[in-house]
Amino acid sequence: MKLRQVVIVAIGLIILIGSFFLSGILGSMKEPPKVEPPVEVKKYVKTEPVSYKPIQTEIVAFGRVRTAESLDMIAEVSGRMSAGAVPLKEGQSFNKGTLLYKIDDTETRLDLQSQKSTFLKDLAAILPDLKIDFSDNYSAWESYFSSINLNEPLPALPEYKSNKEKTFLATKNIFSSFYSIKSAEANLRKYRFYAPFNGTISVVNLQSGSFVNPGNNIGKLLRSDKLELRVDVATSDIDWIEIGSPATVTSESGQEWTGKVSRIGEFVNQQTQSIDVFISINPGKTRMYDGEYLKTVIPGKMIDNGMIIPRSAIFNGNEVFVLNDSTLNVKQINIHKLNAETAIFSGLEEQSDLVVEPLINAHNNMRAYKLKEEKDIDLEKKKGSDSKLVKN
Repeated sequence: MKLRQVVIVAIGLIILIGSFFLSGILGSMKEPPKVEPPVEVKKYVKTEPVSYKPIQTEIVAFGRVRTAESLDMIAEVSGRMSAGAVPLKEGQSFNKGTLLYKIDDTETRLDLQSQKSTFLKDLAAILPDLKIDFSDNYSAWESYFSSINLNEPLPALPEYKSNKEKTFLATKNIFSSFYSIKSAEANLRKYRFYAPFNGTISVVNLQSGSFVNPGNNIGKLLRSDKLELRVDVATSDIDWIEIGSPATVTSESGQEWTGKVSRIGEFVNQQTQSIDVFISINPGKTRMYDGEYLKTVIPGKMIDNGMIIPRSAIFNGNEVFVLNDSTLNVKQINIHKLNAETAIFSGLEEQSDLVVEPLINAHNNMRAYKLKEEKDIDLEKKKGSDSKLVKN
């Protein structure tokens, strides 16, 4: 190795060793940093004292309104159909007893009058015999003969007073003719269809002027003064409801109706996986429409001693936190009823400080403090920031 290279290496080593000693001397002259104790961050929890009281349970459910009665208008006779007192149109309202449609009955009516005429002739033929052989009942038959009107329904026959009179009337075909006429009168009534209730025409299948045959479906009627609400109730809540319980029904617009539970299903609805509950509603003066989506609140059974807390405060199915001397303890509770956002429970000592909010990363015997006011948290945060500023 040449002398020049040896000198360069020696100088480099001297500089490196000198830098090491110099950094040690300078480091010993600087004061060591002070170790600050960690700032304690207190955890505040929202609590409520446990207090039991009687609680009226409620079941909230939703469903659609539907008419309690619907009726298909099925033709029982044949003929040319025409409208009645109101147009046969969808959405047409009507009152009970309104003639909705009629079928031409000219031929049937004339045939009925022909039968009545024959019946009158048969009665006139036996009146002389009745006067002689059954004089004690002759006046009743004479009055009956005079009361018959070919354009009115046939009145009931007078009562016979003996078996002999009964036999006489039977041999003269009086009974047979009478009941044939009554059957024809019943058939004639089928040519007129009168509304059985107050309601609305929802479906029209055949228009006025159509020729109908027995079995043709002319349309469908919905009853407007008797409505019911079908709601879906979870199987866990069905035991809290009883038939006859009152119910309050409301709409999104704030309209309100009263009703009561009329029926409870005995099977699970395959589509909703819940039990169907039917509530009969009294619409009153406020209009309600078939198919409207409404909310109902049904009072359930009474819980003698219970307390309501948010469901979010419960974990592991039936466990909650209780704050005891600034220490969180896990306790088990008895849950009576679970609602959508709340739960009714018992099983804790009264006046215990129950944590009523969900806690993240909390555990048994963890230190915590009761949150009395929101400023407790703000004050604690302020103290921690002030201490950092002073020390810096």
